Amino acid sequence: METTFTQLLMSSSERETFAQFSFTDREELLEYLFKHRLLLLVDWKGEEEDWQIGNFLQKRTRALFGEPLSVHEPYSKLIAEVKNGRMVVGDSVTFLLKQFKAQLKKIGLTIVLLELGNDSYYLGLMKQTDIDKLKKQTDIAWKFVVFGNSRGEVLYTVNCECGSTNVWQVKRGEIITDDTCQDCERQLFDANGNCPFKVIKDYI
Repeated sequence: METTFTQLLMSSSERETFAQFSFTDREELLEYLFKHRLLLLVDWKGEEEDWQIGNFLQKRTRALFGEPLSVHEPYSKLIAEVKNGRMVVGDSVTFLLKQFKAQLKKIGLTIVLLELGNDSYYLGLMKQTDIDKLKKQTDIAWKFVVFGNSRGEVLYTVNCECGSTNVWQVKRGEIITDDTCQDCERQLFDANGNCPFKVIKDYI
């Protein structure tokens, strides 16, 4: 399978190791990226481990730039925001990524997200000089985007049996509940966010 853009996550030595493997599907490739710490999965609600994002970016910075990244300041700012009550569920990940993005820009690196059509964050790091190459991507089911180039929101589209197309624009991770068709008023989402029809999600 095509791995040209995936290899932009890697240093030259990591690409040499990667070339020794072959992958039959995306699941195998994703497993490799997780195992070799080239990609990090983070839940939209927040980090599952302390300093999870910082530790990952620090190691990737060392691999691509040769020196580690200082991670203390972004977390100190996050703690201050939490203490002041300015954080809600789902805010901490984007807050940290914005802080790290500013630091990484100074050394020619940038955070990218692998969009796989769900609410989780699949984080990677690339050299800024490689970012223009991403414009040539054609596989919409395996696509890297630069963090900050999207709104962090999701478009939900549901086609009701009456023929009406219903669209919602919500924050990543937000659940639509107790909502109806705009035309026939049939319930499309129940109190738990379940929908009897196919829900199409587009991450923007």
